[in-house]
Amino acid sequence: MTFMCCPNCQSDLTLEGESKETSRVQKGTIKCLNEKCGQIYPIVNFVPRFVNGGYYANSFGRQWRTFAKTQLDEGATKESKLRWDSEITWDRKDVSGKTIIEFGSGAGRFIDICSKLGAKLAIGIDITDAVDASQENLGDRENIFFIQADIFKPPIKASTIDLGYSIGVLHHTPNPQKAFSKLVRLVNDSGSIALSLYDISLYRRPNRNSLKILTMDLLWALNLWRAELFRTFTTRLPAGVFLAYCRTVVPILHYLNRIPFIGKVRYLFPCTCYKNLPVDWSMLDTYDTYVTKIVHQYRAKDIFQWFLKEQLWNIVVTNSRAGWVSVVANKRSDTSFQHEKYIYEQPFAPGIKSGPD
Repeated sequence: MTFMCCPNCQSDLTLEGESKETSRVQKGTIKCLNEKCGQIYPIVNFVPRFVNGGYYANSFGRQWRTFAKTQLDEGATKESKLRWDSEITWDRKDVSGKTIIEFGSGAGRFIDICSKLGAKLAIGIDITDAVDASQENLGDRENIFFIQADIFKPPIKASTIDLGYSIGVLHHTPNPQKAFSKLVRLVNDSGSIALSLYDISLYRRPNRNSLKILTMDLLWALNLWRAELFRTFTTRLPAGVFLAYCRTVVPILHYLNRIPFIGKVRYLFPCTCYKNLPVDWSMLDTYDTYVTKIVHQYRAKDIFQWFLKEQLWNIVVTNSRAGWVSVVANKRSDTSFQHEKYIYEQPFAPGIKSGPD
């Protein structure tokens, strides 16, 4: 309650509820103290609900309820931590003891990392009922808190958060730059902001041309064309129908993909298949790629300009994986700058030398 406010008028809120534990309210209501507003918001399953639907992001609610634990770093796969290190870069020194917020928390894969890095409080905001999946996954931790709310009208007081970030979410919103501005507004003057979005160019290439390089560029372009062609149909299907496809057909394509030459048959179907990840990753990302209706892509210099317009300092474009534009910055110019932590070596494109011949 110290950092939340009414999303409609930014006034303070008062709490009424039934406490299951001494520090948490499982069920109750939150009321705006502004008499002219007077909005009342429910608390259900420990989660304050400032919206009653996912609107433009409804497909993601179904996605994370179905694949709630797929991307959590619980087993041998550490994909979430690898992405965090290469895109956000904050380590235990940065996060420990801080209040941190994520726009678009999904099933909580990155909030999980914040919690393990020692955040004082890690807050996940999502417009969909994916918050129920994240609450089920991580809600028993004392330093985690989820809110169902619209990131364009966040129920958070300005300048009350130490660190704010969003990974792979804002490009699925109607106005990503506006959503980013909302995130910046919540972070205090000594804080930092990080953002990761889809890159326009997905093929990682050296700074020279050759017939081989340009052929790879052509194949990438054809693959993007293929995916967008399929999306003209899949985005119009009922989400439940395509989810059934992901759970029945995609596993077959996933295992065929591991067979040389035969695996190329996957290009005849809408799918995103991986050779080195479990089958449920292929099912999840196929759904993620082909159902969502809004997809924006950016160049690094586009996002760099966003950070400049917000008057941020020490702006760094990180060495994130191919397919992602990731930028980190501070609110103040005199905030300590750890140059070394941003140098993150990524594997170069297969079959292409990274050094001199």
